[in-house]
Amino acid sequence: MVPEDELCLLLSRGQLSPGVQRRALELLSKPLQWKLLLERTTDHQVLPLIYHSLRILEFHRVPPEVRAQVKTAFRTNAVRNEFLVRELGRVLELLEKARIPVIPLKGVILAELLYGDPALHVCWDLDLLVPRGEVLRTRRLILAHGYTSPFPEEFFVRHQFHTSADCPLLPQIERAVLPYLLELHWTLLQHSSQDEEAMQDLWSLARPKEFFGVQAYSLTPEWEFLYLAVHAAYHKWQTLKWLADIHELCVTTSIDWPQVREKAARFELDSVVGPTLTACSSLFGTPKPPDFPTVPLPPRVRLFPDSLSYSEAWKAPLFYPRLLKRPSEKLHWFLEILFIARLADRRLFRLPSTLSFLYYALRPLRLSCKWTWLFAQAACRRLRQTRPSPTPK
Repeated sequence: MVPEDELCLLLSRGQLSPGVQRRALELLSKPLQWKLLLERTTDHQVLPLIYHSLRILEFHRVPPEVRAQVKTAFRTNAVRNEFLVRELGRVLELLEKARIPVIPLKGVILAELLYGDPALHVCWDLDLLVPRGEVLRTRRLILAHGYTSPFPEEFFVRHQFHTSADCPLLPQIERAVLPYLLELHWTLLQHSSQDEEAMQDLWSLARPKEFFGVQAYSLTPEWEFLYLAVHAAYHKWQTLKWLADIHELCVTTSIDWPQVREKAARFELDSVVGPTLTACSSLFGTPKPPDFPTVPLPPRVRLFPDSLSYSEAWKAPLFYPRLLKRPSEKLHWFLEILFIARLADRRLFRLPSTLSFLYYALRPLRLSCKWTWLFAQAACRRLRQTRPSPTPK
């Protein structure tokens, strides 16, 4: 691993142990490709953590122009997150008044939980988990208070609710100060036969908690870990930010690991938990929980710094079926991915509701064009990489 990547790993955490600080200072004392480091931190969405760690190290030998660039990026992200905190509080208050149970997920909530500062996270959306039976009422309430959806309610009820893991809602133009989505969630492992039982267990253990002055619910530490592990695995452990969060949760929170192991076995999440712990241990040195076997990553899974390389990133959406246990579940996923319209389809082909049946044909057409193009680009890049350099005359 090149020094820039090692330094990125060392600084992408909320707490710096004495050993981590010593090694980071050693690397900072050497000549570094700062452009590469900044590209890594931006692509993997850990720049706020890098700034936080560099500030702890008093920006040891960091060039002034790099320090100014990182500081500006951190402040811009902090302003964005401050807006998201206010908007999250407003939406949570709406749901509290309507007596709809809700658990805010990831984003600014997770940054506050793990790092004590909402600014230490790169956030692009607001994620809310509500009980399955409250999804439609929640959607209607939010749409009536500053949000819109490309999907009519009929399409959501008949298709999206049964085939998607979330419902993306867009802020109305007058409220869109910054680009972001509000995503409603009601499931954990879409298409899994164990999902309904898992969600019942999750909600039975959810605890009342105040978020930014508003009452809602929070996950237990065990379910927080499981949820983050599922999210990271769903995306093939690509982005460093997600693994950094899991590492921080493991080293700062008291987790009942026998309970995690029991839930992983009962809800068929063992294909998620073991590899996630392996990934965190490999990159961050996360201590392995007692009595947990070491589980290798699935074949052809590449971690940081290669996880976001072009040859890997385009394959990530096809990885999810590996997390499902049964062939019938995998087939169900494949058919829905192939035929059921998503937000991107609705944005590309804006059809009236009377012609919405055409999405069943347009989606596979769009996907075939997209994947053919991505495959061709990956093949061309691989060819350029393997082609020998011309011999100088």
